[in-house]
Amino acid sequence: MVPSASTVHFMTEDSNWAPPPPPNTPPPISGGGFAGVPSFSAGAPTPVNNGARFWAAILDGVLMVVTLFIGWIIWSVVLYSQSTSPAKKILGLQIVDAKTGVPASMQQMLLREVLGKMILGPVSRGITGLISAIMILVMPNRQGIHDYIAKTVVIRKP
Repeated sequence: MVPSASTVHFMTEDSNWAPPPPPNTPPPISGGGFAGVPSFSAGAPTPVNNGARFWAAILDGVLMVVTLFIGWIIWSVVLYSQSTSPAKKILGLQIVDAKTGVPASMQQMLLREVLGKMILGPVSRGITGLISAIMILVMPNRQGIHDYIAKTVVIRKP
C-alpha cells in the first residue's frame, strides 16, 4: 500500500511503510556498558581521570591510618550524604549516578562502599579490589566493581 500525500511515512527494512517515530524520542544508546550500565554519551557525567582515582585511594589509606580507622569511618558516614568520601572531598571529587549524573543517594553510597568494598573485598581476599583497579584503568567509563554494583561514577565536582 502506498501512503497518501498528506502524511509522511518511512520505508522499513522489510519494504513496508511505517509512520515516523514519535517526537522527542531519545536515540537508542549505542555500545552499552558492563552489567546493564550504559556507556557514556552526550549528557552523561564525564568520569574523572585515573590519576585522581589513584591519589584518592592513596589518600584514603593515609587518612585511615592517621585517624586510627574509627575517625575515618565516622568521617566517611558523614560525607556519604554528600556523595563523597574523605579523600574525594579533599580532592574535589564526587560520586554521581552513572545514568543521570545526579549526586549518588545514600543507598547507592552504602551499596558502593559497604557491599562493594568492605564486604566483597575481604570475602574475595582482595581479588575484587584488584579487578576493580584493573577495570578503572582499562574501561572507558573508569568504573570498578563497586561502581557497577551501585551504578555510580566518580567525577570532578563542578
